[in-house]
Amino acid sequence: MRKTGAFLIAAALGIAAPASAQTNGFVPCEEHWSAQLTTLYVGADGEGIRSFYDGAVTLLRIDTEEPAAASSGVIVMMWTGSELADIERHCWVNWGHGLVQVDDTQSSYDPAEGLTLTIPTSRYDEMGEQSVGSIRFRLNANTGTLTELD
Repeated sequence: MRKTGAFLIAAALGIAAPASAQTNGFVPCEEHWSAQLTTLYVGADGEGIRSFYDGAVTLLRIDTEEPAAASSGVIVMMWTGSELADIERHCWVNWGHGLVQVDDTQSSYDPAEGLTLTIPTSRYDEMGEQSVGSIRFRLNANTGTLTELD
């Protein structure tokens, strides 16, 4: 199972296209250069990776190293479908943060709405001051969608 998971992550991330702008929200992985295997930030004990929905949803911390004050982000991967022929991969990236704390992600589930995740983040302003915030979004496995929340 572990080898299969690593293969699926590699397959999902290997198709990123070059771009240079920071994202202000989620974009499909295929549309942003930061969603590459080389940007994964995984600690020695597996820090930087969290799974939900029995492994159908995976969060991956990324760090592009530059720009130094806004190099962190998160990749969200979701697999939908119950039969092999129906399985689809959905992948989004949110990048341009000073820090993204994937390991501290809070989750809640509503059967009518889906899985809501809140990831603590921080950003640096032009003066070098750090502000704390979060990325909050809802995933719906039935529709294969990610909805950003306030």
